[in-house]
Amino acid sequence: MKKFKGLVLASILLVPIATFSQEDVVDFLSGSLNDANKLSKAYLEPFGKSLGMSLNSGWYNSANPHGLLGFDITFTMPITIPVSSDKTFNINDLNLEYWEVKTGSSSTTPTVVGGKSSSTVLTDKLSGTAELNVPGGANLQFIPAPIIQVAKGLPFNTEIVGRYFPKVNISGVGNFGLWGIGIKNEFKEYIPFFKRLPFSMSVFVGYTQFTSTFDINKAQKQKLEFKSSGYTARLLVSKSIPVLTVYGGLGYNHSKTDISVLGTYNTADLGTLTDPISLNFANNGFAANLGLRLKLAILAFHFDYSLGEYGIFNAGVGINFR
Repeated sequence: MKKFKGLVLASILLVPIATFSQEDVVDFLSGSLNDANKLSKAYLEPFGKSLGMSLNSGWYNSANPHGLLGFDITFTMPITIPVSSDKTFNINDLNLEYWEVKTGSSSTTPTVVGGKSSSTVLTDKLSGTAELNVPGGANLQFIPAPIIQVAKGLPFNTEIVGRYFPKVNISGVGNFGLWGIGIKNEFKEYIPFFKRLPFSMSVFVGYTQFTSTFDINKAQKQKLEFKSSGYTARLLVSKSIPVLTVYGGLGYNHSKTDISVLGTYNTADLGTLTDPISLNFANNGFAANLGLRLKLAILAFHFDYSLGEYGIFNAGVGINFR
């Protein structure tokens, strides 16, 4: 269980932060495969949702597309803030088959973003002799997702945006990579009434995909795999005065995250298991953000906040040639 939690944190922070034993993962898979999936999903749900939602953030800091020769290279950092209610979950709500909360133990336990300590102990329903200590969380107040992107002006008041992070291998841990593409068009220039409005107005659509694999036991090809993707479609508006730009967007987000424990595992209770855990998290709905950009010569600093199931702060800096 400890190794499972450590690999999750490594994928959040994109650095190896801990190593744990293979035996802890095997213990986690004991008892009931259905229970293992239920416990994993409840424990990891805030991370799964946060990762997907963060991919739809940080795409823009103006509704005004670059000119034909204009471009920018921007580093942006969406920071997702999990809500308090997602920092714990109740074991009794999961309707486990094999495990139950041990008498005298708390049924409320942290998720991966919750407190570091947990007093929850599970025992098997049949004999009461087997026990499983449910892990604490990582006490994450926020979940960062750094992104580098490039935007380039095209004809017809259009701008294309690309995100790319080549697959990086971390020795002894695993790998991760990201790519995305988006397009912005200032349509109001083609509509007589809208053309006279004293601000920029555009439509934007974007798609991002993130993948990562972290080794549990490389020799036995045991690994933890993350696949997350998100797309967004928004109406953008912005107003610029010298140095400052106020911008905002309103639209629809969709994201999904798949988390899988892959490989072959030998357990005392269930025998040999192959690819034992597969979790799916999805989030969709309307989203809105409001932000401010400060442009000093070719440098542009931006900050915005997005409303949604989770609040997302986004800040960044870029080299900007309009």
